[in-house]
Amino acid sequence: MSSTAPSDSRPLTAEALLAVALVCLVAFVTFHNRDALVNLRDHGYLSPNRTPTHSQKTAQPDPEAHKLPSADPFRAHFAAVTRLKGVTMAEAKATCHWPQGEYVDFQFDADREWVVKDRSDEEIEARRKLGVVVLAGNHDTVMRLKVFLRRLVQLRSKIPVEIHYWDDEMTEDNLKDLGSIYQPVSFNDLSKPHNILHIKDGLLINFQLKSAALVNSKFAEPLLLDSDNIPVLDPATLYDSRVYKEYRTVFWPDIARSWPHNPAWAITNTPCRMDEYEQESGQLMVDKRHYWYHLQLASWLNNEQGSYYNEFLLGDKDMFRFAWHALKTNYGRPKKWLTSVGNLNDGYYCGHSFAQHHPDDGRVAFLHGGLVKSVSLEVMRWNKEERGGYFQHYKRAASDEDPATNVHVQIIWDQAEYVPNHTKDFQVAMCTDMKDIKVRDLDEILPGWEKDYEELGGFWMLEQETKAKADVAGGAPAPA
Repeated sequence: MSSTAPSDSRPLTAEALLAVALVCLVAFVTFHNRDALVNLRDHGYLSPNRTPTHSQKTAQPDPEAHKLPSADPFRAHFAAVTRLKGVTMAEAKATCHWPQGEYVDFQFDADREWVVKDRSDEEIEARRKLGVVVLAGNHDTVMRLKVFLRRLVQLRSKIPVEIHYWDDEMTEDNLKDLGSIYQPVSFNDLSKPHNILHIKDGLLINFQLKSAALVNSKFAEPLLLDSDNIPVLDPATLYDSRVYKEYRTVFWPDIARSWPHNPAWAITNTPCRMDEYEQESGQLMVDKRHYWYHLQLASWLNNEQGSYYNEFLLGDKDMFRFAWHALKTNYGRPKKWLTSVGNLNDGYYCGHSFAQHHPDDGRVAFLHGGLVKSVSLEVMRWNKEERGGYFQHYKRAASDEDPATNVHVQIIWDQAEYVPNHTKDFQVAMCTDMKDIKVRDLDEILPGWEKDYEELGGFWMLEQETKAKADVAGGAPAPA
């Protein structure tokens, strides 16, 4: 055989050599691991997204799980574990029946509360499964949390609540005050080293703490809520919704759509979606047992060095949506698009809150006052005292069950020129609007909400302003 290359051959490029090397490497690894790969394939471990067979659905946890060769084979075992029927306190206690005098009790006394009285099965189930996760820290968020917890009391909810905060943002008095309003409630300092993920940038609003709260939550199925989001329905009922049971997630929509130019579409290998709004993460449900990897990706996008993704994904909210897109996983959506809630003054509509709906039937489930935080107190007080209330009107698109239908939405600036004796000192606030949509009376969908909100202490900022003015008039020093 001649050692001379044929006359039409060309030298291999570096790229070609790299490709050949990669092919050889893959072939080598595949050949030497083919037995392990066949074993994993035959047991269903290599296809986590495929539809499980009947035998897999009814499979029991592997009694020899400690012998599984690597992390991935545990998927089927974990899936079986999550389907186990919950054990009651009585069932758990019945398996230990040694005499009372034979207890080894050097750690705990017999008069401990949990020894004298069994914890309820409802509490045990809640600890195993679901709960509300909320972030708080500064004075305003603590005050909003009090409104939220009073609403749970009003709804007679029993859902556990977990409040996350950063370091010294929450005082001991804050913890006591919040715990005295509602139970069960627990707290987690995200700055402590026991957390899986703890990160914070500077002194500004830290949206990335939302993903940290989800990852670090003790709940398997957390419902993440903003502190200014008030439940209209008992949040525990959402876990029974058809949408959640099917998708194990519910992502609620925002008022805007992502631009076609947004690099996130291409980065996540996703064509731009005409039937999809951005995500409004004032509320979010997710089963971490299904989507642990998805949450890790969302957290990484949110915390990536240099905040590359924050250039085109606002804050935290769409990090979740695009993490699901990147991993080619559908997420649950409510049947109805959001409703704008606000007030109408002399023909000028200002939407300051979003009504978000039950995933299945379209009832209002939450009222998220995202823009209430920025409103001028003079405007709020004038609406409340002179116009009959701050929560008076709403706008809902006629096509709100068709996500592909365009609604002309606007973000506008409220100059409050409709207020008598208007001055330039009034704080300019943002409002949302749905142009050409008829303004309707809020009592049609949320009867008596203004009164309920006031009873919950929702207008705490007006009360504090009144008290501060009275203190100054009475000679007390003005607040710093």
